[in-house]
Amino acid sequence: MGTTRRIAARVRRGETFRQLSLAGRPLLPAPEPGNVWTGLRLGRPRQAWNLEDDDLHAERQRALDAVLTAVVPAACILAPPVARHPWRLAVRDQDASAVLQSLSQLPAHWEIREERHPRRITARPRLAAGGRPLPQIPDLEVVLDVLRHDGGQYLGDAVGTFARVDAEDWDAQSMRSLHTEGRLLSAPAPSMPIDLVYTWVDGADPRWRERRDAALRAQGSAGARAHDSAVDESRYLDSEELRYSLRSVHRYASWVRRIHLVTDGQLPHWLVPGHPLINVVDHQTLLGGSRFNSHAIESALHRIPGLAEHYLYLNDDVFFGRIAYPEDFFAAPGISRFFPSDLPIDPGPATGEDLPLMAAAKNGRDLISARFDLEVRTKLRHTVHPQQRAVAEQIEAEHPAEVAATRSALFRSATDLSLASSLHHWYAYALRRAVPAQPNYLYVNLASPQVGQTLDALESLRRYDTFCLNQEQAPASAATRHELSTHLRRYLPTPAPWERPEQRS
Repeated sequence: MGTTRRIAARVRRGETFRQLSLAGRPLLPAPEPGNVWTGLRLGRPRQAWNLEDDDLHAERQRALDAVLTAVVPAACILAPPVARHPWRLAVRDQDASAVLQSLSQLPAHWEIREERHPRRITARPRLAAGGRPLPQIPDLEVVLDVLRHDGGQYLGDAVGTFARVDAEDWDAQSMRSLHTEGRLLSAPAPSMPIDLVYTWVDGADPRWRERRDAALRAQGSAGARAHDSAVDESRYLDSEELRYSLRSVHRYASWVRRIHLVTDGQLPHWLVPGHPLINVVDHQTLLGGSRFNSHAIESALHRIPGLAEHYLYLNDDVFFGRIAYPEDFFAAPGISRFFPSDLPIDPGPATGEDLPLMAAAKNGRDLISARFDLEVRTKLRHTVHPQQRAVAEQIEAEHPAEVAATRSALFRSATDLSLASSLHHWYAYALRRAVPAQPNYLYVNLASPQVGQTLDALESLRRYDTFCLNQEQAPASAATRHELSTHLRRYLPTPAPWERPEQRS
């Protein structure tokens, strides 16, 4: 029944037709250089530009440049860019026919449409990655609003864009708007350096397993026992999610200044050592030794040498799903966003019977209550965590004993705080340095019986700004890991610049 539903869902989304049309590509003549055939529209084959550089922010700038180059010498006025919206240009009605003719000469992967009410021309590049067509990306489109001449003015009919431009001021406005600074994207905005921090472990590494097992034996000899959840193999399993999460950064969030990868004496086999954008930070440097407790590791992230004041913390099972902007995560310099969940924190104090995640949430709730007289009732969503180094430093300065206890715990324990994933957000909120928001994101439990159908829809529709692919309990089955690997290769097929050439796949 599950397989039948999955096939039916693919048919409803149009994937079956797309696959059939793609299967006929070998029968078609060669497309333009750099292009691939992507299917049929009104019975005619369509081409898309096959991305070699997967940076969509750079592609957005190239789209605008291509249109502006095509419509010269018509004087256009460029509106300030808006995240997740097309570029907007104003053209005079007497130039519209020449502009439309010029745009029709763009390469074959461009789609040009003219509308009459309101009158405008839309130039849309069709893109593909790894030979597979990408869905429509509004950020890369260029909409040219045609303004009609009325006396000494040009008037526009479209809502939310150019309404009125004095005829005598048109050329001057065009020059100002197309100046180099005026054409810069709003990302990053606010204008500030933003870093990104990952924590990563390869649980199959025999030397790492020896260190972990020795720590477990020592803890047992001291009369302490780690919670079963704290040593679950799923917590340390590596299915190369980090490789694809980093690809999503390059494709959708290339504005990050630097990426810091916190590891325990390990390095992904596919990573170029010493790549200038990747800073590998060892547990020994940050914590004085190995930790097998994500809460302990999180407690020291703000101590990474050279870390920007504003940074994003991600687990390797979190991915950017669409083009992202800094303002998604920071409302302004010194003001981060955070994403409360609707899942409640259980009542009562933390105990050894609690799952470590729940115990840490309870401890953070109680600390916030004591420090600010603020009631925290819910967890945080498992997505991107915007952070401010100054807030983390204040938490440590005001609660040194609690932070030190968390940092020293080799395995998750009932006394832990979840500093980066939870406490930081509520603390910043109480300090009026964070604002709550609701992300456009999807959480996928890989243990769900419907995971295959969910991953199909996620890859096909690409509706979410971020998504998390998490195995909640016990290691994933071979079938699930195959589903995960297939999904990630289809969603993010293009290697990032920091991947070893011989390891790219």
